[in-house]
Amino acid sequence: MFWQEDTKQEHFTLPETIQEVSFKIQSKILPMDHSFLLAQALLKHLPWLEEINAGIHNVGVADGNGWEQSKEGGFYYPSKRSKLILRITHEHLKDAENLAGKILDLGEYKIKVVKLINSKLLSDLPVLFAKQVACEHSMSEEDFLKLCFKQLSNLGIQVKKMMAGLESNIKTESGTIHTRSLMVADLKKNESVLLQEKGLGDHRLLGCGLFVPQKGIESIDN
Repeated sequence: MFWQEDTKQEHFTLPETIQEVSFKIQSKILPMDHSFLLAQALLKHLPWLEEINAGIHNVGVADGNGWEQSKEGGFYYPSKRSKLILRITHEHLKDAENLAGKILDLGEYKIKVVKLINSKLLSDLPVLFAKQVACEHSMSEEDFLKLCFKQLSNLGIQVKKMMAGLESNIKTESGTIHTRSLMVADLKKNESVLLQEKGLGDHRLLGCGLFVPQKGIESIDN
């Protein structure tokens, strides 16, 4: 854990550069580890996602409000509230709308993209949470926080409060990616938006390093 107190906020206007576009979806069942399958399926329809370093949220973990689908036996059972959310540049919002009505083929699993819900600006809340940040499997929690501190500092973010969480893995065709969750708090408004825009580490298409806003530290459920 890393903790430092106090900061002053100033007037800030949310930029339109990077936004999140969400779609209503239908799917009977998905594996909990569906990041790679989802990314590959989306790239078939929107190949430019890779070119712009877009972010793809796992189904159901993008809202940052503590709600998740029911889980059983290593699978998700998406509900009517489940959404597909992409973090993309403003210039590609119109292109992303073409995804509506498509069927995403995840091999044994399918996702029907029913319709576009909306696009929205990023948040300027001071607490952000990333479910997965890529790191080496052998890395200790202390070393992970040191690495994140360095990466955040390189972005010009003054780290005041930061906490690492659960470890997990993402399977891909070329191997397994190890991750840890990370909470960063007491961010200035511009720092919060910057971190959501830039992310942390690699594999944004797999949902890694994508931060979502939290109303408070107590709302984070690892």
